Amino acid sequence: MAVEYKGCRCYGRCIDALEFHHADSSGKDFSISEKGYTRRWSEVKEELDKCVLLYANRYQALHARVAASTGNRS
Repeated sequence: MAVEYKGCRCYGRCIDALEFHHADSSGKDFSISEKGYTRRWSEVKEELDKCVLLYANRYQALHARVAASTGNRS
């Protein structure tokens, strides 16, 4: 549902290879991909509106660039 909400048309690619990235982490209330949490769909949509949908390799590359630029390589 979340992938469809963001408007992704993967054309047969693996949906498990997608990650939700908060463009501005200071406004992040929770991680979309956290497992085991039950939330109202309205809350999830609000959080999804803060995110972009990326393929996992691009998501990891983005986080590596941010970490390198801030000196935080955890």
